[in-house]
Amino acid sequence: MSRMWRFASLRRLSFAVGLSLVACDACDACDACEPIAADGETERDFMHLLQRFSHRTSQWSVMAPDPSVLTWDAASPGHVSNGVLSVPLDVFDPDSPMLELPVTMRFAETQPAPKGLMLIHCGGPGSGSNCVRYMYGRHLQGYDVFSITQRGMGSAEPALNCANSKLPETCPSTGCQVSDFTDCPCALLDGTPQLGEIWADIDPANESQVMKLFRKREEWGKRCAASEKFQLKNDKGKSYNFLNYVGTQFLVYDLERLRKAVGAKKLNVYGYSYGTYVGGVYASVFSETSGRIVLDGDMEASPRKDAQAEGDAIANDKFVAFLLNTCKDAPDCPLAKPEENYDKIIESARKGQLTAPTESKKDFPLSVGMLMAYLQAESLSNSGRYFARALQTLAQLASSKEEERRDAVAFILDGFCYVKGVSTWSRYDICVGPGHTNENEPAAVGTSFADPYLELCAVWGLDLAGYFEAGNDGVSDLMNQWRVEKIERGMAGLAAAVGDMAGFFLWPLKATPTAPMGSAIVKPLIIGNLFDTATSYSWAQEMKKSFPEGSMITWQGMGHTFPSRATDYNRAAIEHCWGYVEAYLQNGTLPVNGMLCWQKTNPPVI
Repeated sequence: MSRMWRFASLRRLSFAVGLSLVACDACDACDACEPIAADGETERDFMHLLQRFSHRTSQWSVMAPDPSVLTWDAASPGHVSNGVLSVPLDVFDPDSPMLELPVTMRFAETQPAPKGLMLIHCGGPGSGSNCVRYMYGRHLQGYDVFSITQRGMGSAEPALNCANSKLPETCPSTGCQVSDFTDCPCALLDGTPQLGEIWADIDPANESQVMKLFRKREEWGKRCAASEKFQLKNDKGKSYNFLNYVGTQFLVYDLERLRKAVGAKKLNVYGYSYGTYVGGVYASVFSETSGRIVLDGDMEASPRKDAQAEGDAIANDKFVAFLLNTCKDAPDCPLAKPEENYDKIIESARKGQLTAPTESKKDFPLSVGMLMAYLQAESLSNSGRYFARALQTLAQLASSKEEERRDAVAFILDGFCYVKGVSTWSRYDICVGPGHTNENEPAAVGTSFADPYLELCAVWGLDLAGYFEAGNDGVSDLMNQWRVEKIERGMAGLAAAVGDMAGFFLWPLKATPTAPMGSAIVKPLIIGNLFDTATSYSWAQEMKKSFPEGSMITWQGMGHTFPSRATDYNRAAIEHCWGYVEAYLQNGTLPVNGMLCWQKTNPPVI
């Protein structure tokens, strides 16, 4: 056996276990090493390497990690520090380029941490390393708690989001286009309606509008995927498309690399929203090194595009029913006839009758899709504080007074259509927003309801199976599914399904889906909200099936993820149920499976 083969084999093995190996191990140069001529001797060499690695990893700690993998700005018990995790682009290709991912850790006051290492993931995809800075509580005491900016997100390079937005001085006589507001190659194409998480700025029941959106998104995906900013090369000239390596399965390998770099025996996880997907995949792939796992606001455990669209549709229809029924039962409901008013509002939007005046005195219409997106955005607060605002906005839209209707339309448009602190719908007579420019920036006025969408699109496009082939009339295939959804869903559900379909169903890169989640040895605590529009309650039920040794808590209320600070309603019930979370993370005690957190009062309607 040649020394060259031996070195390559050892390098691959060392790469797989996260060890930076000097050529031929202890030798200064490969030519100085003794050749190994027998398979048995090679095997013994491999075992020796593994034993050495095991010994070395026991020396690492969060305060003094493997410096070839993880470095801190500073490390002090009880304090927060920023760091950088070095990871290979392709975990299975030792020659692939290296990436640097920001990490932030709050070190336990006692070292080593009595409870071990914990990842907190705030969801997204898109939450970053700063997540840990906002997470406190008795349930986290005794842990070294960290968050990570995953590949392509935030300040990690190359970044999926753009930073190219601008304001045109004037619009041509034909009107401004998306390209007048950004130079980003992954901005939406001119003529494409704005898109966000589970919504699109169209009438989701209009077949021609839906087909046009799908065609535009198909064309956009090809252009974005070929963008020069995502084409990487290693030192040997081999090319890689970065977008092939942003899926969740690569993130969990990055987390495992960090765990080894700090010498932790287990990785504990508290995942919110998409963070449940991260925690669930980690617990499925690395069951032996998974500790206590909290999955709060659960994603679909079976990674399929159609399953995600179905769950989003069901959840949004269910919330609208909850919203209207709660109002109907309240003596101070601002809607005279909630269901009838709601249906009339949708019909008015469909006819272009809900408008607000622009600076040029034109009437700018509110689309059905944006109206549904607004309701979905207001539903996410798990404290209930925006429940009343959603109903009051609907009451304004249903008002017989034109001024009230126009004010409500302007309020919604301001939350979606803005660039560089300017309401584009009002100044430029076109709705351009973060869903177009793919740039994260604050709203011009009031509350921001829009977000860039490429981060979600790129991750879900890889994570979820279900191939609608671009260029092979995948749009026609997708339209067939839309026709089924149109029959089965209410307007809120159909709008959510269309947003999903347009968002990632036609992503041109082939999926790298994770396996269905589950483990017979990991015992997670699973939390689901009955009226969560972002993560369907049915997904929490499926997640429990995937981890039979775990336990599930149900919160009867609304909002996305279990409320940690219920400032508006049901404070006592929520504090009581938080005790179960604390007992699990501090003592490993799971509550009785099926534990119910009672919503004793409905959220306020005014």
